[in-house]
Amino acid sequence: MKKITFLLFAITLITFKTTAQESKVKFGVQAGLTYSKFRGYESFTGEKPGFSYLFGVSLQYKLNESLSLRTDLNYDRKTQVTKGSTIDWYSDSPVISPDAIYNFKGTTYLNYITLPIMLKFSFARNKSFYINGGPYLGYLLKSGMKYETSLPQDSDEDIEDTKYRKSIDFGISAGFGKEFKLNDNHCIYVELRDNLGLTDIAKPAMVTDQSMKTNSFNLITGFTF
Repeated sequence: MKKITFLLFAITLITFKTTAQESKVKFGVQAGLTYSKFRGYESFTGEKPGFSYLFGVSLQYKLNESLSLRTDLNYDRKTQVTKGSTIDWYSDSPVISPDAIYNFKGTTYLNYITLPIMLKFSFARNKSFYINGGPYLGYLLKSGMKYETSLPQDSDEDIEDTKYRKSIDFGISAGFGKEFKLNDNHCIYVELRDNLGLTDIAKPAMVTDQSMKTNSFNLITGFTF
């Protein structure tokens, strides 16, 4: 499903680009890091914000010298992490030794297809700096928790809990970036962006009975042509 979605979107963008004015339409590819926090959920679990990644495609349509419409389609992975130590209760020794203490790591993850629709304003010399903002929609592909431990008798687990999350996340995207022009048709850009989720994505039947809203800071780099 994910591959089909990207393929259809890419074909649409390429078709649109070839039929539109060259100077007004820019198609791009991008990737970057995400640093995410799940508001409400972290107070219950004690988890900390986590780093992950995103990648996708973009489309810009130039309205005038300063304003453009921009949309992206990204695979966006958001995570929170908890780390700690645990005791090997299966040890035969009556005394807890350093050898019986093992580390563990739990990663709560949300994998989305995210579609922001933003107005972009370019400014400064050569219009190389920009800000953009607008609403976004996220479609949840999968969520769960990955548990890793150094206990020899325990194996790593990946427990899916997608059914406890709402499939649609809605929020606001806002970013600040810099473009490095290579020639008339190509440029490289770097952007800092915040995606602030406004939807409580926890279903009422969720065991913890806690609200859960996303917030993800992105460091994005891309290439337009």
